[in-house]
Amino acid sequence: MSMSKIVAMMALIAFAMSIVLVGDALAGEKFKCRTVWVTTKVERINVDDEKGHAIVLGEAKGIISNMQGKTFGEGWLGWTVYYGDSRPKTGFTGYGYLTLTNKDGDKIYMKYESKPPGPDEWTFFKGTGKFEGVQGKGTSSTVFTVDRTMWYVNWEGEVELPR
Repeated sequence: MSMSKIVAMMALIAFAMSIVLVGDALAGEKFKCRTVWVTTKVERINVDDEKGHAIVLGEAKGIISNMQGKTFGEGWLGWTVYYGDSRPKTGFTGYGYLTLTNKDGDKIYMKYESKPPGPDEWTFFKGTGKFEGVQGKGTSSTVFTVDRTMWYVNWEGEVELPR
């Protein structure tokens, strides 16, 4: 085989390997988690146009459990701040920011939007430590308990962790 054919073959192999490696780096891991939340602060201001209509600003803390996938989220702590429009007939329409913290103190920051009847949509937008450069998005659904200061959220999506 001539030297030019060997160089061309090596270039083709290197190109093919780079496509495989880039494809692997871009592939997201699918996961499902559940977060159990407890309200730590809430402020409701009644709107007065209909019974129960209020603007809400709140904060909650929670713990995450991995329901499917590898170990993403297992045992992590969650802290969220949310705001929105609460109506008895149509539900809660709102927005929030969530901080996920793993056992090493590394964080993932997430923003979400809640619109009845759901599902809600969320996006990872920042990370620290080993999560710097994290990307991901997905959906979630909220289930309230009889005590509306306690609830849980089932969320799922894809996460692309930096290597």
